[in-house]
Amino acid sequence: MAPPPAGLSKRQSRKNTLKHGIVERFDYTIDKIFILKSLGNTDTFADALFEETIQPYCERVGLATEPPIELLDVNDWDKAIEKILTDEHRCPLIHFEMHGDDQLGLSLVLGDRIPWQKVIDDLTRINVRSGFNLIITMAVCYSTMNAINISMVKRPAPYLFSVTTSLRVLGEETYRLFTVFFKEFIETGELYTALKRIEQTYPELPAKLDILAVPYLFEIVFEDFIKKHQETAEIEREFYHVFSEMQQHEVTREEFEKSKEGFLKLYWPMVELHYKKCRDIFFMIDKYPENLKRFSLPDKINLKI
Repeated sequence: MAPPPAGLSKRQSRKNTLKHGIVERFDYTIDKIFILKSLGNTDTFADALFEETIQPYCERVGLATEPPIELLDVNDWDKAIEKILTDEHRCPLIHFEMHGDDQLGLSLVLGDRIPWQKVIDDLTRINVRSGFNLIITMAVCYSTMNAINISMVKRPAPYLFSVTTSLRVLGEETYRLFTVFFKEFIETGELYTALKRIEQTYPELPAKLDILAVPYLFEIVFEDFIKKHQETAEIEREFYHVFSEMQQHEVTREEFEKSKEGFLKLYWPMVELHYKKCRDIFFMIDKYPENLKRFSLPDKINLKI
């Protein structure tokens, strides 16, 4: 049986979930903000964002944070990931300030690259520890490649929510956007309100951002998967694939229809089993059974037999 698509398509990446009300459907809780930066001497915005906004607002509400972590090479990256993994706080928000390439991944000061797949793998480790609560914000060009590389097959989700861009952006632009975002989010604790505040403050800039609630990504990918596996052509393809003896001779329409009913009794449970396996792994149901109710995950999918 063919797996669902590996991740978000470039068309889907431009869908701003804020406009569809998806942001409000899930609970977003953070207990610490980390900043990872790698811009060298050109960096003026990460420190300013921390010193002028994140630090004072966190102090005001009692939210944990710490100065930006400077990443010079891949070893620094690995140390930062381990630091976050071993931190006592369990619901982190990680903000990234560095350069990005749509093909090569993140760029660090001394020339090392962090491929998008490694970014996904390391974020997944943090998200598993957090119980599916990790939020990421990225002042990084082409950072929506993170979402495009997400797999819904045999992999836990890499984060709960992301604010990224599929464009080349200027540091001054992202500084303005994230200043508004962090002031509102830290003060109110409401993610939806913070994103709406960006729209109200800088109407011309939010179009540069991609807003993604990852559980929603799982939903739309599996909706496409289910639709595909209800099409007659797909059923026939699977029929011939499973019953290899049918490939040995030409089957008439009457013969196919006669055998199809028995095949469907096996076929639909296979589709549902595939869904449940992917769902349970992606949402970490084995480690966090409460996620089944938290994300309103159905045990059965709506198949039209």
